[in-house]
Amino acid sequence: MMVKLIYNLGGGLPDPMVFPRSFSSPIIPFERTLSFQDLDEELIRLLKYRGIDASKDEILITTGSIQGIFIFSNTLLNDGDKVALEYPTFAGAIRVFKSRNVIPVKLPVIPYYDINIKDKIKAVYTIPTGQNPTGIHMKLEDKKRILEMAEERDFFILEDDAYGLLTPEEPTIKSLDKNGRVIYITTLSKVFSSGLRLGIMVAKPSLIEKFRDMKEEIDGGNSSISLSLLYGSLKDGSFWEGISRAKRIYEEKKVIMEEALKKYLPEAEWTRPEGGLFFFIRVKGIDSDQLQEKLARKVLISPGTKFFFDGNGKEYLRLSFSYSTPNDIEKGIEIISQEIYEMKKNSKV
Repeated sequence: MMVKLIYNLGGGLPDPMVFPRSFSSPIIPFERTLSFQDLDEELIRLLKYRGIDASKDEILITTGSIQGIFIFSNTLLNDGDKVALEYPTFAGAIRVFKSRNVIPVKLPVIPYYDINIKDKIKAVYTIPTGQNPTGIHMKLEDKKRILEMAEERDFFILEDDAYGLLTPEEPTIKSLDKNGRVIYITTLSKVFSSGLRLGIMVAKPSLIEKFRDMKEEIDGGNSSISLSLLYGSLKDGSFWEGISRAKRIYEEKKVIMEEALKKYLPEAEWTRPEGGLFFFIRVKGIDSDQLQEKLARKVLISPGTKFFFDGNGKEYLRLSFSYSTPNDIEKGIEIISQEIYEMKKNSKV
């Protein structure tokens, strides 16, 4: 009998079942391009879904949201600038900011946001809706307060809304922004197609012009096929059908992972995620980097050290419920619990 070797609870890959069932390409420009008019109009409507009123000269399509972080960092930041990063935060963002040689400043998010930032900073990077990896939402009063702080202390807010389309009832900071302090980024990979690698960047026109120049230097524009497929999906409604499926599927899987954690890891500490695709759990006394090694060829996990810019977080691990089947989620967590038990038993010998 063939034994399944890998249960994928690591990365945040979307469930392929949420994607449109078929794609149509009514418009395919020949060359790489940043966008085209019909698509711009659909994106303006899409952004209204997140409460953002934007014109086409305030929008830039990127190759995934991480390119938006890269463009922001390499356009507006200098070596040695201080940037407040959620602690913990998205591992990809940490890599980009480290490559830019900025000085990270802690913005604690466990058990909830502490936005009392003392340092003189150039920018804040935040995932206020379904924060990665914790899954918490920033409260509306704190979104307003951090925007006030940006005005008072003259810094930018880079708002990463990667999971916002799945929880549209949560207002974006950008929707509250009256003076162009917020640069908004999101990804379409979670609900459209991870392989097409498309994201959206929204900022005031003077910044978008600079971002566009940087984007053209990086890759010369976006895939015309990807843009056309996105347009077709937005136009025929299949994009929105995918969002409805995603909400239902991910909520069902979240419940399954929650029950499995209660059953197999009762000693773990975690808060039920309000949004996003992850549980961020703490098991006292473990080293999640070592656990990852022990689980090789069995279960994929994300050790907590990936999400703290200073390498802390050994007792934490992030588990994703988005990609795996319900049976794989339960079996994966059972295997994790067995390995943790063995690690703790051996550490006492």
